[in-house]
Formats: sequence, C-alpha cells, structure tokens
Amino acid sequence: MATLKKALRLAYRWNIINRVPTIQLLPGERNREFVMSYEQEANYLHIAPQPLKDAALLMLDTGLRVGELLALQWSDVHLDPVGGSKFGFIHVRKGKSANAKRNVSLTPRVKEMLQIRYAVRQCPWVFTDELGTGPLSIWTLEAQHKRVKAALGLPKDAVLHSFRHTFGTRLGETGADAFTIMRAMGHSSVTVSQKYVHPTPETLERAFERLQALNELKRRTLPPVEGQNEENSVRSPNNVVSFGVLQEHA
Repeated sequence: MATLKKALRLAYRWNIINRVPTIQLLPGERNREFVMSYEQEANYLHIAPQPLKDAALLMLDTGLRVGELLALQWSDVHLDPVGGSKFGFIHVRKGKSANAKRNVSLTPRVKEMLQIRYAVRQCPWVFTDELGTGPLSIWTLEAQHKRVKAALGLPKDAVLHSFRHTFGTRLGETGADAFTIMRAMGHSSVTVSQKYVHPTPETLERAFERLQALNELKRRTLPPVEGQNEENSVRSPNNVVSFGVLQEHA
C-alpha cells in the first residue's frame, strides 16, 4: 500500500495523472496509523536533521499534508496577526480534496521557525532542495525520516503522514467536533474527520459545562418577566417555568 501511494504521488508530480486518487480499504481491512506521543515528538525533533526537523514541526502543529508542505511558497505565509490567528497563518492553495484550500493558523514555535527560514530564503519555496533554488523532494524527507525512525525504534507504520494524523488525533482529544477538524485539515468529507472524534467522559463533561455556561449567560441577558421572580425562573418560548417545577418533573 505504501509503495502504491508513493508511485501515485510520483505520477502526479510528473503530470502523468491530474490528481492522487484516494485509496479506501475494503471492509474488515485494518488501517494502522501511528500516533506520536509527546515524548516521541521531543526525541524525534531533537535528533532529526534539517529540513526534516522543520517539516515535521510544521505538520505536527498545522496538520498539513506532505504534498501541501512541499508546495508551500512564501506568498502563502502570513506572519502578522490576522483576525483569530494571533501568530499568523498559512494559506493552502490546493490539495488532494476539494476542501484542501484553507487557512491554517500558526503556533508560536512554527512562526519562529518560519521567521528563521524567511531570513535566509533564496527562492519562492519555503522548503527547498540542497541548492536552495527549487522545491524540496519528498524523497529527501523520506530518506531522513527512515534513518530517524530506525534510530528511535519507531514502528513500521510511523510514516511522514503520521505527523498529520497525530495533529488530527490531538485536535480530537481537545473536544473539537468533526466539522471543525474537517475544516482544519481540509478533509474531503466530515466522514473522514469523524475517526478523530472519540468522546470520553471527560470531554462530555466539558461539553455540558460549556453548555451550562452558555445557558446561564443567555438567561442573564433576558429582560425581566412581569409577575415572576427573575432569580427563580427561566424563560421558554411559550411560557415561564420555575426551577421548582422543573425539578419536580425531572
């Protein structure tokens, strides 16, 4: 499967095919995907050579696909705060799905890394070949990753895509819903994003806490209802129901 995917990516780069098709496993087939722990991440980034170190950092913190990273140009990078992106953002112009075009917010350490690269840039691409005159080849990253993986004793399914998969998994662990993950990662459909959503008792409790906080905020902004004690009642679309009645019928 990995060899087939590499061949398809190469065919795309050579313009033999116009897109890299999505390969779906048959029902019952196991789709193993490695998720990097924070300890493994620290060890990996400590020994990884350049440009792999910066590439891994970018994918871990933004969820970019490998192809999106290799195609990234400085015109796509915005390091100034804009709207909700306090540390800037990356504009992904195109990718393997219709939803791939998106803006991805930067983290502080990614912004710092990009600032360093920008200071020594020689061509339009963020990640360049050894001469600094053209885009970086995926084979360079693959070769470097293979050596680091062997040095750290990582499992066979720890591939370059694992950085993106780790990003999605961590995003899901924060309680992000599938639609948010879809937009952040540029998935073709929300079905793909759902595999990262695994509600735990803790995430469900946090969701209820947020709902309760929202409900209380909205209720406090309602105007007083004539003939009712404002502190002991809530307003519904059709009538006013006291908390005491709600508790009796709960």
